[in-house]
Amino acid sequence: MKKMIAFLFVLMLLPSLASAIMAPESFGFYGQNQYYYVSFDAEGEAAVFARIELQNTENLTEFSMKIPGEDIDLINIVQEYYEYEQECSSWEETATSSQEGTEVSTKTCTDYISYPVYPPKYAQVAYTLGESDGMTSVAMQIPQQDQETLYLILYYKTAEYVEKNLAVYEFNFETLENKYDTNSLRVSVDLAEDLYLSGINSGIDYEARGITAESADLAKVASYISYVDTGYTETASSLDPYETFTVDGEYAKSWWALHWGKVLLGVLGSLLLIGASIIAVRRATRKNKKLTIPLLVGLASAIVLLGTWLGCSYILNNWYYGWYGSTMQLLVMLLTLLMSIVLLLGPGLYFGITEGAKIGFMTFVTTVLALFILGIITVCVFLFFFSPSPGPMYY
Repeated sequence: MKKMIAFLFVLMLLPSLASAIMAPESFGFYGQNQYYYVSFDAEGEAAVFARIELQNTENLTEFSMKIPGEDIDLINIVQEYYEYEQECSSWEETATSSQEGTEVSTKTCTDYISYPVYPPKYAQVAYTLGESDGMTSVAMQIPQQDQETLYLILYYKTAEYVEKNLAVYEFNFETLENKYDTNSLRVSVDLAEDLYLSGINSGIDYEARGITAESADLAKVASYISYVDTGYTETASSLDPYETFTVDGEYAKSWWALHWGKVLLGVLGSLLLIGASIIAVRRATRKNKKLTIPLLVGLASAIVLLGTWLGCSYILNNWYYGWYGSTMQLLVMLLTLLMSIVLLLGPGLYFGITEGAKIGFMTFVTTVLALFILGIITVCVFLFFFSPSPGPMYY
């Protein structure tokens, strides 16, 4: 219950978007737009919010579609609609009279324009369910038919989109099917608390069980479904009638369960590089004792250089410089660039001049190899301990 409540709370805290949104757009084509917000939990169940925006050129009284899967728990369907007011846009003078020396004209309105009244309203949609070709068919009665665009919002759950393979959940989500062309489509995937999706773990703390059969509940999220981007979003366009779009991926209860193979390969690769470097250094120092100090200096230079880069990144991302922000940032970057040149080339040039070109070149190679190995290790550490945790974005 926590996660869905928090999600609704976040949406309610947003500015009054419904009152700021412009009039329902005329798509300029015969078709629809579809938007989905899909949340998966640790039980392998998907909770789906779907928003269909269909150009209503025929004043539809009925609408049919299919939801992929047979075991579908369709919790609610509502229609978002607008009431319209008329305003005169053109007047015609029909008569003129004179009263006490003053001309008085009579005008009649010849043309009106209609505009929607905000915020929108919501009506409960009656529907019947059936089964067809492994899908759940839904036949709806449209309560508000005199709308330029039909806005239908569905909320349903199913466990048919997820299969568990060891510690990893593999999902395959498929969009709704109907007889209309689809202009644009977007699917945003999110996870319940403490789950990880392709390196992204959800920062929303809720359980998708808070929506009841009342239209007022769906109204809280209806206007925002088409604006939510969870960070794992895929889009499609120009779909034919009865054509669907699928989004697949993997998630797990831990970051390690998803990425242990990559981490293992990275560790093995780093160990091989370190081992090869140690062997190369030992062989070189055995043949020439003069190489010991230059190689150690090259290694130390790589460590200091990596620390310099990390420090620069931290300063640029966390320090506030007030009115002189741009100047200070430029100064930090110039100092970092200068130190990078000195630390990368300085040891090699110094030992090249004092000990010979061969030793200077070996010092430079040591610095570059050590920097490469340390960089790989640093990236692995940051991915493992500091994986990102974005919440939903609205745009």
